This record gives sequence, structure tokens and C-alpha cells, in this order.
Amino acid sequence: MTVLTETLEQLEYWLWQNYPDLATSLNPGLTFEEIENLVQDLPVQITTEIREFYQWANGCGLFATPFFHEPLGIMPLEKAIQYSYDESEKVSEIVMQLVELPIPNLVMFWEFERWIHFAVCDGNESSPILVVTDDYYTRLAYSSLTSMALTTLECYEKEIFKIEKGWKTPRIFDGSLALVEEFNSIRKRNNAAFNSNSIRELYNIKIE
Repeated sequence: MTVLTETLEQLEYWLWQNYPDLATSLNPGLTFEEIENLVQDLPVQITTEIREFYQWANGCGLFATPFFHEPLGIMPLEKAIQYSYDESEKVSEIVMQLVELPIPNLVMFWEFERWIHFAVCDGNESSPILVVTDDYYTRLAYSSLTSMALTTLECYEKEIFKIEKGWKTPRIFDGSLALVEEFNSIRKRNNAAFNSNSIRELYNIKIE
């Protein structure tokens, strides 16, 4: 079992124990064959991490972006492919405006209007998560999906991510600067385990 799969299973178990309503928002995972059928005609090669993630759950709203207080949801694979590569999709106009980069990618996240998060999709084992912001800089959010999962699990366990009564999605912070700093410290520690410098050099992006 990989670190990513083990972490995702630990996260799911923690949610069932503490916030079962949120745990029910997980879409059932896809089989390996279902994933291969969906991605076979893509102009990019999806990574091992992306395959592992979608075998665990075909979309959810559990994860966090370092740039907003709201959760960063992951789209079902079918929707992510449509969002990224179907030119008839209205939202693809935003993608084309902001992700004009020589980086193979899959926009697998629910997005804000002018911020595009995407997974690097170059056929390697891991997928760094990059974000193009409204100042047109490309920044590193997570050095891998594994780093994203590790950070999310730790932040739930430490109650940095909070589930407010009546909500089925997490609020990332309560406005406390200390919590924001703790979150970024956890994220940077996990990112460092996956060689952020090589990502910066390969794709000429800003590391924060």
C-alpha cells in the first residue's frame, strides 16, 4: 500500500468517526479499468497518484488550498476531463486564459472564478498541484497529491480544519492567523519531503 492510499484511508476512517455526514460526500472510487477507459484518449499521461486517488474516491470536497479559507473540492474524473479538454465547456474559456503553460495538466479541482488549480500530468508517479492566480503567476500549492493528503489529514486531526454545525464541507480556518501559519508550516513540511526544488526548476514556477 502506498503512502497516498494509506493516508486517504486514514482520512476516510477519521471522518467516519468524527463527521459521518462529511464522509458520506465521498463518491465511490473507480476501478482501474474504468479509469483507463476514461483517460485513454487524453493528450496527457495521468500519473500513478491520480489513478490511486480516483480508485479511492471519484470526487470529494475534503481538501484545502493554501490561498483560500474554503475547501478545495476534487471533481469526478469524468468532469475533470470535460472541464480540462472539452472546448464546448463554458468554463474552458477560463482555463484557456489562465493555463496557457507548457505543462501537461488535468484541472481536477472545483475552481474559483480567477484561480485555477491543476495537477501536473506527465506520466510520472506523483502529481504536483499548481495554481495560476489572478496575477498570472504559477505557484506550487502542493508538491504531490500525497503531500496534499498528508496535510489534510493532519489538519483535520489538529482541528485546523473545522466542520461547522449544519455544514457538509469544512471551513479551513476560523480567521486565526496562528492557524493559518500552522497550516502553512504543515504544508511546507510535507512539500519538502517531495523535493519542491526539482518541481520549480522543471516547470519554472514560484515556490511559496
